[in-house]
Amino acid sequence: MLAYERTGSGEPLLLLHGIGHRRQAWAAVRAIEGVRQSADELSSLIHGQVHLGMIAGCTIPGFLDAVATFHRQHPGVSVELVEDASDRLQRRTLAGELDLALISHAGPVIAGLATDSVSDERLAVITPAGHRLAGARPRLADLHEETVLCIPPGTGVRTALEQSCARAGVAPRVDLSGSNPETLLGLTARGLGICVLAESMAAGTDLVATPIVDAEVRAGLALVIREGDQQRATRRLYDLLQAGLT
Repeated sequence: MLAYERTGSGEPLLLLHGIGHRRQAWAAVRAIEGVRQSADELSSLIHGQVHLGMIAGCTIPGFLDAVATFHRQHPGVSVELVEDASDRLQRRTLAGELDLALISHAGPVIAGLATDSVSDERLAVITPAGHRLAGARPRLADLHEETVLCIPPGTGVRTALEQSCARAGVAPRVDLSGSNPETLLGLTARGLGICVLAESMAAGTDLVATPIVDAEVRAGLALVIREGDQQRATRRLYDLLQAGLT
């Protein structure tokens, strides 16, 4: 026997008399709720906004590929790219201003963030091919004889340089800071000085990257996100970045 009853929202609820029929009804209700939940999750994925932090001047192919793929798959989600120093990216992600971020770091990130390491590299002197330090075994003390270019304080590479110098008992030397590594590499190619950067940053150029033998602290890249539940769009972008960068 079939009967209808109005719910508190005014929607009709189908009632089936008999124990077996009632079980079937509850199963149908649970199935409907499951469809509604899936639809809500899909809606949150298709529509919304994600605030993505990134290191300044980021041109890492895997990062760019992931962002482009996300947009093609989910055009209803707008992505805001925010460049900043890595220490501030961490604080802004923890505070909720950013949903996730790609940072450079030397050592652990701040508490409250989940971290997925992307790379871990040695510091290197990056020079033109004919430079006296190219292919040699440079030490931190050798930097005092050169014009040194490096990215600013608050970045993983700069922190790794400062901490390595402290361990070696050498005063850090940086003559010119710039947030975009490509700019620093371009100036080095033009004879302005030498770069101290992560070893891989010379890839695709005619410059030579030579690891600094007594730079003990390494520089890494990592994805960071607040611990706990995230909106589905954020998690989807995080997964694409993780796959593209690693």
